[in-house]
Formats: sequence, C-alpha cells, structure tokens
Amino acid sequence: MRRSQSGSPLPASSAHRMPVQRRRVRRRADPWRRLARHTPMFELSARLGVNCFLALVAAVSLGRLVPHLQAQAQQLEVVRRELDQAEVTNTRLRADFDRYFDPTQAGRVIQEQTGYRTKSERQVVWTD
Repeated sequence: MRRSQSGSPLPASSAHRMPVQRRRVRRRADPWRRLARHTPMFELSARLGVNCFLALVAAVSLGRLVPHLQAQAQQLEVVRRELDQAEVTNTRLRADFDRYFDPTQAGRVIQEQTGYRTKSERQVVWTD
C-alpha cells in the first residue's frame, strides 16, 4: 500500500488514484529576460528624459535670446529715426541743389546771394 503525503494509507484501486503533484522547479530568471520585461519602461523613460532635456535647452536658449532681441529692436528704432532725419535732410539738400544749378533760376540766386540788380531795375525807397 501506498501512503499519502499525510502518512495515511491509500486504497490500492487504480481507478481512484490521485495524480502525483510534482514540485515545480523554479529556475533562476535569466537577466536578459528580466531586462526584456522592463525594456518598454526604459525606452519610455529615455524618451521622456531626452524630450525634457531638449525642452529645457530650448527654454534656456529662448531666455537668452529675448534680451538680445530687445536690444536689436531698440537699435532698429534708433536707426529708423536717423534714417527719417537723413531723408528729410536729403530732400532739402536735393531741392537746394536743383535750385542752385537750374539755369532759369540763376539770376534769382545771384540776386539773393550778392544783392546784385540788373540795370533795368530801380530800387524803390518808400518815405513817409
């Protein structure tokens, strides 16, 4: 007669036989298999870390560029004001140049600058 694990005898009939429980031998997990289970987590962590690093670099770069951009905008305003003044001066000088070198106005320019009068002109002096 066989004995069960508890120590009591078992019946000899083959129809009522209970399956023998086998111990499962626990194999030591292969380190590569363990790593393979955690690979998606590592990949996600790496992606997240790289993206956070890139976002941080972009934010710092923008932070450094803002003062430079403001300085450039101020310089542009100064240059635009000076350009407007130069255009006004250029327009006035161009008009003077055209007037001084216009042959039809040469007599008038000479009269203005020297006080010269032609012989046909007479100076009129009003008296009271």
